[in-house]
Amino acid sequence: MRSGVALSFAVVGLAACGGGGEDGYPQESVDAFVRECNAQPNTSERQCSCVVERLQETMPFDEFARADKALKENEEPDAASLAKLRAAIEACATA
Repeated sequence: MRSGVALSFAVVGLAACGGGGEDGYPQESVDAFVRECNAQPNTSERQCSCVVERLQETMPFDEFARADKALKENEEPDAASLAKLRAAIEACATA
C-alpha cells in the first residue's frame, strides 16, 4: 500500500458497521474494510485482508472505533492507535 492514506479511506466506515464482541471485529465490518480498502489505488485484496487481520490482533474494536471517529472528523487518532495502524500497513505492504 502506498501509505496510511489508503488505509484512512478504508478505516472510515469500518466501525460504523457494528460493535465488536469478545471474538474481535464483526464479519460485516471486516468485509467492509477489505472492500473499501481494495477500492483504493495500489492496494490488493490480500494486502487489505492482511491489514485488518493485523488490526484485529493488535487493536481492540473499541479502540478502532475511536480511531475511525477521529479519521471521520479529519483528525489524527491517538499516537498508540496511529502506530498500530501504521505497523499493520507496513507489515502488509508486500502481501
